[in-house]
Amino acid sequence: MGAFIKRFNNYSCIEKNDTTDISCLSHYTSNIQALSNICSGEFWATDINDFDDKCEGILILRQINEIISDLNIFSDNQKQYIYDLIGDDKKIENFIKEHRTAVLSMCLDTDSEYLWDNYAKKDGYNIIFDKNVFVNSLFICTAKGKKRENSCIKHSKIIYNDKEQKDVIEKEINDLISLNEFGLDDATKIEYILRHLMYIGNFYKQECEKKNEYKNEKEYRILINTSAPTEFCTDIEGMIPKYCFNDKNERHYNILEFDRKSIKKIVCNSIKAKEDIENIITDIPIVLRAND
Repeated sequence: MGAFIKRFNNYSCIEKNDTTDISCLSHYTSNIQALSNICSGEFWATDINDFDDKCEGILILRQINEIISDLNIFSDNQKQYIYDLIGDDKKIENFIKEHRTAVLSMCLDTDSEYLWDNYAKKDGYNIIFDKNVFVNSLFICTAKGKKRENSCIKHSKIIYNDKEQKDVIEKEINDLISLNEFGLDDATKIEYILRHLMYIGNFYKQECEKKNEYKNEKEYRILINTSAPTEFCTDIEGMIPKYCFNDKNERHYNILEFDRKSIKKIVCNSIKAKEDIENIITDIPIVLRAND
């Protein structure tokens, strides 16, 4: 493996944000069926292309277009390759669609007023996990039934600070552009760099968007990223997670499995919510949310 590919596969800039002081994670929901699925040991990680927020995934690619004008390390040809791939929002959309990125959103706050109000609602739930047991047990199965664990699942808290994001982008670009790889032409090298940055960008959100709405989510994200099958490369379909479709919300998803013993308890936002699940889930502690 050459120096460029080795650096391309280095995602320590994501991993360093997964701090050791995170002991618990939460997942808020108002959907009893989703709750039941989760308590059986599986999450449905939604394809980022099906998110209601169409800005998801494109933030860092927009930033790259701005940053390269300030960096004197690209040739005119390299700049043209970048423009051809992500020069405007339509190109960015097409670039993202060449990949399948499934996202599971958790929360660092185990009693978030914002998430109770916006996700769990009046009669909803907060499922609280032991973070280490949960993330260490995560796995997916390919369409051919092969179990895949750590190498293809990334997880970390979301970074909202614009300056921190920009500093990381510039370092990753500088590191990668300075390395060469035998047999890799300039156009392919640029595409690899953009794929690397796109992956990192899935852990970034805008700090000031919608009056800090994103920041209020205190999101911890689990991510699965693969290439999307094409008519020229159909074999990949069996090597990546089964691509499922939920006809109720019209969204695609990958199934992400975990050790259900990582669930510490289910917190209910009302007596009704508690009564609705007590006969369905019998081996996980169910408690009523404490209201001041």
